[in-house]
Amino acid sequence: PLSRLPSTRPHPALRIPAAIMVISYKPEDHQLLCVGKDYSSVMGDRKSLLQLAADGATTAPSATVTKIPIESNFSANTVAIAADLFKALDEMPLPGVVACASGRRARIVVAAWVAARKGGNADEAVAHLESIGNGGSEVAHWVHGAVAANTVAKTNPLVFRQLFEKESSTYSYLLADSVEREAIIIDPVDLTVDRDVAVVANVVTNDGKAGLKLTKGLNTHCHADHITGTAGLKDKVPGFKSHIAAASGAKADVHMQPGDRISFGKRFVQVIPTPGHTDGCVSFVLDDRSVVFTGDALLIKGCGRTDFQQ
Repeated sequence: PLSRLPSTRPHPALRIPAAIMVISYKPEDHQLLCVGKDYSSVMGDRKSLLQLAADGATTAPSATVTKIPIESNFSANTVAIAADLFKALDEMPLPGVVACASGRRARIVVAAWVAARKGGNADEAVAHLESIGNGGSEVAHWVHGAVAANTVAKTNPLVFRQLFEKESSTYSYLLADSVEREAIIIDPVDLTVDRDVAVVANVVTNDGKAGLKLTKGLNTHCHADHITGTAGLKDKVPGFKSHIAAASGAKADVHMQPGDRISFGKRFVQVIPTPGHTDGCVSFVLDDRSVVFTGDALLIKGCGRTDFQQ
């Protein structure tokens, strides 16, 4: 059921308020009320108020008051602000009130907070918000990013290497879960297969260990100016699989669809279609929404040409 949360043990650095041990997305089960601007009628003897509206009142004489303004359009809110919001919710004396103009922002923030503090299942939080009419693509994007940034991005930090092939002026990207040590590479080039294998073997993570397990090669599109390195990597790396969008019409071990999540350890990138340079172009969005890998769909001060390769 949507009110259930995973039993995954949260990171020990996260302080879990006693109220959140109630396994529910309902604010009232955490001694919280999510309300609109007329919050004063429900304050009563409640001990705290978190105000999310920039123009919202903060009159609560007997309560601890915190104000962290966010936009009602969640596409205008950064994922980074979630850390402040979650910290405020962690520290609120209970029972408390979370207020905005209509209560919608409050319910979204509380659902994301519950998901983050109970193991990081953003899908369930988004499904709950959809079920109560508070969903939408921009909400889902923010909730997923906020939850990942405050869970797996902290417990399983990202290994990131930008690699360059000068003949075709191609950037490749090596990503890995530094704890699980599984790695993927985006847009490898055939001329640099040996270099890429060496980089994977010599990466040293925070625990002092060297070497990663490279499992997947992701292509943003079928390239016209160079040959992908996935075939060469398959020859050198046992179990390695090539990936490309099904819409590209190209051959690969795995044909990706829009919305697919390509995992590496406990991290993942999500496939989003970005046609233009080619009909089959896709981009890869990191789980915490901190970065997107666009291939040639979006370049530095430009974009890939659209007139010759379909």
